[in-house]
Amino acid sequence: MKMIITKILRPDRLVHSTKHLIEIVLGEDAANPASVDVGHIVEHESQAKSPLLLVSAPGYDASQMVDQLAQSKGKKYTSVAIGSPEAFGEAENAIKLAARSGSWVLLKNVHLAPSWLVDLEKSIHKLSLHENFRLFLTMDINPKVPSTLLRTSVVLMFEPPSGIKAAMTRSYQQAITREKSDTKPVQRSKLHFIVAWFNAVVQERLRYIPIGWSKVYEFNQAD
Repeated sequence: MKMIITKILRPDRLVHSTKHLIEIVLGEDAANPASVDVGHIVEHESQAKSPLLLVSAPGYDASQMVDQLAQSKGKKYTSVAIGSPEAFGEAENAIKLAARSGSWVLLKNVHLAPSWLVDLEKSIHKLSLHENFRLFLTMDINPKVPSTLLRTSVVLMFEPPSGIKAAMTRSYQQAITREKSDTKPVQRSKLHFIVAWFNAVVQERLRYIPIGWSKVYEFNQAD
């Protein structure tokens, strides 16, 4: 323990020593948390009447996880971006159709209409839902979202990874698969690395506004 404390006092060993201390006290998994398995949660930990609420901090787009999951499972789903009066009717119609067929519905940016979420919650409970029906809601952190919706939903919290290394690791885990990167020509893997690096640098600089950038840009991993 004295050795660890001594290293912590040295700035060049701060990150390594802190991680090492966490591994000793809490175990190795605490310092290297696994990514959320949304697929397992959808199949085994959620129900048709319990929406999956994907809450994101600024700089992270959780809707991409639904896109990837639906694609990998060959699941049909309807995506609606909330933000206009026309979107409310479109979302309600999509939910009614999916409730009968057992498909999925993804409603993006529901934090833009917190009052409408109360009506949405009531309408879901009135419907006869297929057991395979799932409703995904993406939102930024917003205190105006009804507390009743939070209690009845499966809430998953996402935020941008801290640091360039963590951002690149997440890109390779979620967006750039080995099958994509190893496909010829070899320049493909180099371009993937450059894109992942650029994405990580831009997101990291967003933490240092107005020094990193002069203002906040809506740039996330999906871009």
